Amino acid sequence: MRPPKRNSSSKPKRPWFAATARRPRRSFVGVDIGATAVKLVELSHRASAQTLHARTWGIEPLPPGAVEAANANANISDPSAVGEAIRRLRARVGAKARSAALAVPHSAAVTKTLRMDAGLTDEELEVEVALEAERHLPFPPDETALDFELSQLCLDDPALVEVEVVACHLDQVRQREAAAAAGGLKTAFVEVETAALARAAHWLDAGRGDAPLEAGPPPPVLLAALGECATTLLAIAGEELVFARQEPLAATADAAATADELVREVGRLARLALTAPGVAGAARLLLAGERADTSGLAALAAERLGLAVELALPTAAFDDAGPALLTAWGLARRGWPAFTTSLGANR
Repeated sequence: MRPPKRNSSSKPKRPWFAATARRPRRSFVGVDIGATAVKLVELSHRASAQTLHARTWGIEPLPPGAVEAANANANISDPSAVGEAIRRLRARVGAKARSAALAVPHSAAVTKTLRMDAGLTDEELEVEVALEAERHLPFPPDETALDFELSQLCLDDPALVEVEVVACHLDQVRQREAAAAAGGLKTAFVEVETAALARAAHWLDAGRGDAPLEAGPPPPVLLAALGECATTLLAIAGEELVFARQEPLAATADAAATADELVREVGRLARLALTAPGVAGAARLLLAGERADTSGLAALAAERLGLAVELALPTAAFDDAGPALLTAWGLARRGWPAFTTSLGANR
């Protein structure tokens, strides 16, 4: 994400968040900064097998007050304290990579679909998107981190193209960049957490390999991320994120949510998702996040929602921490374009 450019005569610069390493990348980390803990996953590239390998991972608690736990936006109050937690975690698990992908919360971002002239050059499109964003987004231009991605030609007018625009307050990006720097990391990418989750869900679904080729595209899959402060529900159809909704967790921090409470929350969001375009036919629900392993949750959700429910486990090596590490795993995959699908407005 980056501040929008307003001067059409200026030459667009390469975005800071998508810098390319001078030497081939050997490993890359995804860092998920939550309300009470930092999660990290480091992926390395095995050139001989052309695969990605989870080299190391871990979770490090944050000191009280480092992040505003009562705020779904997870504002970082003390970047130095968060950075120190990142540094301790890197040292404890032996992470070697210095380049990292970070995420801003879904609730802190605004997404819009704009219709633009399909004949615009990349530079012209960037300027026009910035101008349109000033009219449609709630942040002052000089306080906005902005990114966009071409989606598709408009079905009703092929002279126009749909552009997916995502923006958040610039402080959200700067807070995380400062924390990463304090932890000894260089920020390579910043994206919305739902994009990382959707990327992870897509790769989990693609790795099943249980559908015959002649069966056509697989049905959409639902993902419920049960975080420390909020519940996020996504629907992913193939490589496309077609539905995303996040709401504050009903239970308070002093009283952990029961399986019954979580199922009611997930069920309500799932019913909303199933009425959205492109979600019909979804029959599978993945559970992720810190609360995904709540006792009895998966079985109760399957019984009440009529869906095949399972924990989101990127790799068996993660053991019980797998669902909590899903966002960090999705972020880590962002560093490997050859092994990563583009989801959401993430250029």
